[in-house]
Amino acid sequence: MDIPVTVFRGLRFTSPKEQTTLEKVLNDIKSDKWKDRVLKCHNDIKHKDWLPCFTPTGSFTHRSIKGLEYYNGIICLDIDHVENPSDLKQEVKKLPWVHAAFTTPSSKGLKVIVRTNSTPENYRRTEEKVAAMFRDAVNFVRDNHCKDIARIQFISYDPDLYYNPESEVIEQERMSLEEAYKIAEKNKMTHILEDFLKESPGMATSDIIEDFMLHYNLRS
Repeated sequence: MDIPVTVFRGLRFTSPKEQTTLEKVLNDIKSDKWKDRVLKCHNDIKHKDWLPCFTPTGSFTHRSIKGLEYYNGIICLDIDHVENPSDLKQEVKKLPWVHAAFTTPSSKGLKVIVRTNSTPENYRRTEEKVAAMFRDAVNFVRDNHCKDIARIQFISYDPDLYYNPESEVIEQERMSLEEAYKIAEKNKMTHILEDFLKESPGMATSDIIEDFMLHYNLRS
């Protein structure tokens, strides 16, 4: 499954090392490739800052939201302060919409990867939807500071990494008309939004809103 992601040499690097696939990164995490370097983090988490990292959400030309070249629909939840990540992983395996899950370099957290059909414009709402689904299913809350689309994730070592290539794809959470009007008003474009709505009478409102947001490169 060719889901594009970008790899960086480390936390202090903003230019990509390589463009690759999510499956390749997951295979590396499951293998011994980073084993020695990750195991050092178990004793001293400061070593984590020197680990390679990647953007599970897609391809980037540089490490920032402006560098987003292609969003692949992935949502990555960062679950911290987990006493027994292996037990949580067993619970996660029961969820048909979890694409992958692996233990973090600290050995006290879990990364949970979910496929969606979201667009960049609907990323925030879709991420919140997925986070709520996860919370309701396993009673764990994701880190609220690690949820933006350009957030990097450190590689890790987890020989028991969970991977489900046939995972269900979560439907994106689309913007409401009320939200669209607020964004249009903020950008002094209310009249343009209304023109979009009038000129597409047979089109779904959610599709019109997405066209409007994409056309003018607006974000919520």
